[in-house]
Amino acid sequence: MFISGTKWVRADFHLHTKADKEFAYDGEQDRFVSDYVHKLKKENIGIGVITNHNKFDLNEFKGLKKRAKRENITILPGVELSVKEGANALHCLIVFKEEEWIDGNSEDINKFLDEVFKGIKNRGNENTRCNEDLDGTVKVLDSYNKNYFILMAHIEDKNGFLKECNGGLIRSLSSNSWFKEKVLGFQKGRTRDKMEQLEEWMGYKLAYIEGSDCKNIDQIGKGEKSFIKIGNGNFDSVLLALMDYENRVSLSEKEYHHGHIKSIEFIGGKMDNQKVNLSPELNSLIGTRGSGKSSIIEAIRYSLDLQPSTVDEEYKTEVVKNLLHAGGQVIIELQDNHNNNYKIKRILGKPLHVLNENDEDLGVNVNSILHTPLYFGQKDLSYMKNGFELDLLDKLVGEKINHFESDLKDIHEELEDQFTQLFSLNDKIENLPQLSKDLADVKHKIKIFEKNGITNKLTRQLNFQSDERNIENVHNHIYQFKKEIEKLLDSPNLKELNKLQDLESLETPELFDNLLVEVSRVNAVKREIQEIMVKVESSSKQTKKYLKDIQELISSHEENFASIKREINIPNLNPDDFPILKTKEDKLKIEIDQVSIQEETKGDIKSKIRSTLDERNRLLLQEFNVYKDEIEKINTDQNSLELSIDFKGNKEVFQDKLIQSFKGSNIKYSTYQSMSNTYSDFLAFLVDVLLEDSKEISSLVSDAQLLKLKEMIENNYKEYLSFRTPNKIDIKYHGKPITKHSIGQRASALVLFILSQRDNNLIMIDQPEDDLDNQVIYNEIITKIKERKPEVQFIFATHNANIPVLGDSEQVIAVSYDEEQISTKIGSIDDKDIQNKIVDIMEGGQEAFNKRTQIYNLWKID
Repeated sequence: MFISGTKWVRADFHLHTKADKEFAYDGEQDRFVSDYVHKLKKENIGIGVITNHNKFDLNEFKGLKKRAKRENITILPGVELSVKEGANALHCLIVFKEEEWIDGNSEDINKFLDEVFKGIKNRGNENTRCNEDLDGTVKVLDSYNKNYFILMAHIEDKNGFLKECNGGLIRSLSSNSWFKEKVLGFQKGRTRDKMEQLEEWMGYKLAYIEGSDCKNIDQIGKGEKSFIKIGNGNFDSVLLALMDYENRVSLSEKEYHHGHIKSIEFIGGKMDNQKVNLSPELNSLIGTRGSGKSSIIEAIRYSLDLQPSTVDEEYKTEVVKNLLHAGGQVIIELQDNHNNNYKIKRILGKPLHVLNENDEDLGVNVNSILHTPLYFGQKDLSYMKNGFELDLLDKLVGEKINHFESDLKDIHEELEDQFTQLFSLNDKIENLPQLSKDLADVKHKIKIFEKNGITNKLTRQLNFQSDERNIENVHNHIYQFKKEIEKLLDSPNLKELNKLQDLESLETPELFDNLLVEVSRVNAVKREIQEIMVKVESSSKQTKKYLKDIQELISSHEENFASIKREINIPNLNPDDFPILKTKEDKLKIEIDQVSIQEETKGDIKSKIRSTLDERNRLLLQEFNVYKDEIEKINTDQNSLELSIDFKGNKEVFQDKLIQSFKGSNIKYSTYQSMSNTYSDFLAFLVDVLLEDSKEISSLVSDAQLLKLKEMIENNYKEYLSFRTPNKIDIKYHGKPITKHSIGQRASALVLFILSQRDNNLIMIDQPEDDLDNQVIYNEIITKIKERKPEVQFIFATHNANIPVLGDSEQVIAVSYDEEQISTKIGSIDDKDIQNKIVDIMEGGQEAFNKRTQIYNLWKID
């Protein structure tokens, strides 16, 4: 009846027509049916029950039903029967199954009425009571062996159940099995105290429904409203809704406000030109093994750009290829949390495209439309590597922690620069004795030249070379300063400020005017820097020209310098070596001076590293608190699971990283254990070695091992900086650690963990029953699914009947594979064809189902 399976519709269970003596209609007689149905449609009534007082008019019912059907309105036959019960007559709304009570132009409803009103005249009067009390009425109805149910009319008013019956009678009536089986609801319950008293007398609850009890067309739909969730416009669907009233009956209109997939369409491949419509609630893909259930789940995963886990990753990827074939495409229609509609299109092997209702490519990711969809493929729930709990929680918190990754990446880049500076400075400091030795060696050689009077002869050449070095030095500093200014002007912050200079505020215009003054000032500073840049650029070009000038001048004196060198004839002394030595002397002096100055900045570099590490820890703690808040929600939301989290607590991962990183250092396993217990994470270890003079590690390893560690750290520190000790999450299921449970119980705990989430629009699980036991599915999983599905879309592939049947699946997709094609049969759980499919596929066929039911009945405990 509905393309998305079951649907919430307004139901009026108490309608009168002109066949009723109490109903007034002064319009044209041949307009009554159209006027009546028009009013039903105007009031958005999808299910209506004709319940005239002690009367049923077959021809009128047929006319109303036929006309209403054109408007997708279902009309059910009924009667408001005045029963001899209580202080006065008790009014009951009896709803009949049309297919059994009406056969063409003959019907048994009036036969029933004739029987209970035998010997009584004017039965069409609302005050006329029949011969039977409620018990007798049910017995007469049951004698026809046809389906029906009873609703108690206007229970607080005259002739109502509460008005006419005292507590003792209500206790007596409601304790009968026939009452529990046939009386399914109360109409027009208004007073909370009376409702609570009624439930106390009965010891159980029934549905509360509404009906307009109209006395003319204008009154149709008046008063309070009731809504039922049905998959078909027929008696059986309404009956199912009333029996499952907690989930299928509501006195307020139900709307879906969560993002969800509306349909999946396939172009090409094994499902070419097929479209699968989905419910915003529970969707069950059913079929035998190998029927193609997983193919559809994996195609949805692929289209949403959700990555498969490492478990059977190749298989899950191949499944999509086998379904779509080359050039195959999936088109997903979906809705976001704000009722906006979109399409996702993805061709096999190509990027996905998110389109709006005008087919414009938005260039956004799926998460911006469908909030944090979750996917678990086959075997994912039973796969438990170290840290799987955190991986699972990462899926759940999703985008809440994405920005931390970006911020931490910036922090790691900053640390990388700072550690690079530290290592570079350490290398220079360690090389300082060698530099001093080299300088002493050069000075000694220069003295030999000076003793032989060569210095005076080569003075001009030396002066020229000194001038060249000084000019080059000036030019290099100016050039590097220019580069630093360019980097400053290229700051992303300046670019963003430039975009914000036209900001406006409707609420605080004066404040924003002042704010923009500051933005303008910063932009003015930027312009000043640009002016400085122009001047520095000019100076850089000019000094480069000066460098070229002196180099040309030196070249012009080359012959003079060569002539002087030829005149020098001292054994074992080459005049060409002297200028080289003087140049080397100057460079060594400068280098030694620079290292000496830089050595004083080592403390500053270490302080910066510590400060950056503090910032890193602050970010990690903020991320930890996001996890912690999520865990508190999960613990509060249910009683089966208890989660806890330990900051940087997964020392097994840390220890494995240490072993992997320092392979070949001859460190024992027990020492690695001590290291992982001593330090909170890899960076704490690096701080000890590089900033604390190996205070902690020196007591754990030998000098030779420490030397090897330092060497490996210097060679690989960039890689080590990104290593994190993960937070450790422990999950207890019914008070016992999850790792102590069986695979089935562990998987059950994880499903409950997943279902307790409130921020995910979509949860897809492929064959969860492979890892779950049936008792847990029934006792816990189904309960949680029914609780959560009004707010979360579920798509399950399953061959376990408990999920679609007990979960009351809004949409069922029966999947079958025939040679080269996958076919689907789609409908709600209320659909007879779908019910038969469930029996055939999941119960082994009708015969097996009947046999099993027969055996279970024999086993039944009294």
